[in-house]
Amino acid sequence: MGLAEDEQRELDAIERRLAEDDPKFASKLVRTPPPHHRLPPRVLKLISLLLIYVVGLVVVITGVSLSSLVLIALGAAVTAVSPVIIVVQTWRTRRNDEPSG
Repeated sequence: MGLAEDEQRELDAIERRLAEDDPKFASKLVRTPPPHHRLPPRVLKLISLLLIYVVGLVVVITGVSLSSLVLIALGAAVTAVSPVIIVVQTWRTRRNDEPSG
């Protein structure tokens, strides 16, 4: 959703005045954000979900190769439970963000 034309003109004027008054500070504001700040929250959640799932699988595989029931159980729990927690939190957040009506 874009700004109205008059709002955009006001912001442009403020930006010009800031650049004239304090060019050093204005240059700090122009810097591009780090890559992870440019990604939408949905994409970040998906990436974290996949990473947690892969870590759980690696722990399961390590447990199988070492014949360790503890590692197998831990990896299975991480692989099964963590994605469910993330999905439920996302669902609750989206449900709370929707306008009631």
